[in-house]
Amino acid sequence: STQSTGSFFHKTVVRGLVMSKKKTSKKDTAPAKRGGSKKEKKDDYSDSEDSIDETHKMPPKWRFSSKISAPEMHITEDGQVVTKKDNDFHRVALADKGFDSGVHYWDVGIIKMDPREELSVGVASESGYENVKINLEATLGMDKNSWAYCTNGTVYHFSKIAGEGEHLKEGDRVGVWIDCKTGTIKFTKKGIEQPNSTIVIKDFKKRLPLIPAVSLHGKGTVIRVNTNAEPPF
Repeated sequence: STQSTGSFFHKTVVRGLVMSKKKTSKKDTAPAKRGGSKKEKKDDYSDSEDSIDETHKMPPKWRFSSKISAPEMHITEDGQVVTKKDNDFHRVALADKGFDSGVHYWDVGIIKMDPREELSVGVASESGYENVKINLEATLGMDKNSWAYCTNGTVYHFSKIAGEGEHLKEGDRVGVWIDCKTGTIKFTKKGIEQPNSTIVIKDFKKRLPLIPAVSLHGKGTVIRVNTNAEPPF
């Protein structure tokens, strides 16, 4: 399998600077006591069986950062789970590190998403090339400095179709593979390469580093990243 070999380019800028139920008998059943303590509901999805495997238990290589992401995004302390807090259009979450060399792969599990909603998974560039900044209030892939695989299976860059793959839904995993030497991006779904989704970034050397990113639309949409996922090729 491909192993990450490149260096990380650390970004510390803030937004605006760039951006079985048991059967019981009646006698066995007792009424619940009033005032009893209720089990606290966890909402960080950190132990979801849909999102955890052995590679998830490894220390993360990078984290999503609330400091450089849209404020409407709730990000867990470990930076691995992102939840959309409201329903006001797409909002973007960015990783705290980007890549300027080497080959890298990660995947994003869609833990919770209404079938009517949308999300996008990919990368963004904060290089300032052509004086374009990352828009944290737009769908990833709609501006000049982002490339993303969207819910409808379309790969977008600058609002134009750059590739295609299978549609996405709750329970799917979207993988992102990038080669900083050639500017190539490949996408996978549930560990299977989507061959028609491969793109090569134009003038990619001027756009490095490439930063992992997601955009979420619907309130309550939840994703979990696995920075230690193994690529299928």
